[in-house]
Amino acid sequence: DALLHAAWEQLQSEGYSAFTIDAVARAVGTSRAVIYRRWPNRAALVLATVRAHLGTVVGHVPDTGSLDEDVLALLHEFTERMRRIGIDVAAGLFSELDEIPEETREVVPTAFRQVIEQARLRGELGGSPIPDAVLSMPGILIRYSMIAERTAPSDQALEHIARQLFLPLVHYHSAL
Repeated sequence: DALLHAAWEQLQSEGYSAFTIDAVARAVGTSRAVIYRRWPNRAALVLATVRAHLGTVVGHVPDTGSLDEDVLALLHEFTERMRRIGIDVAAGLFSELDEIPEETREVVPTAFRQVIEQARLRGELGGSPIPDAVLSMPGILIRYSMIAERTAPSDQALEHIARQLFLPLVHYHSAL
């Protein structure tokens, strides 16, 4: 807990680019080796720190009673999480996706799969499978916005992602 707290403090004060395992180790009076035994690299430590402070949406997706509103709420949740950790930290983590565990890259498609299952149980969608590429798309578009534009997508952009891109593809594939 002390390591994760120190890491969070450093992320918030210094940002991702200046974040070092050395600084975290010094802040808690330990060695780099102790940290590396638990987290293999900087990205893994940052991810653990973010999860410790924000939790995960998997298993806790919005259930508004409407697929359209669930998708929008989930997009807003992802975007708000990125704002809370900071655009610099989010963009830094996104730039090191190859350094974090595979299951982390599956958070977005898993959360959208859960939203779709809720909609199926309510009778809003058919049972045909939705391709993983479709389920990943909203996260990829948010990630692009944060890396390329250095800002979180606006409410209008999130509505565009949901209503003009993601939901039409979901409806197309679920009807096959």
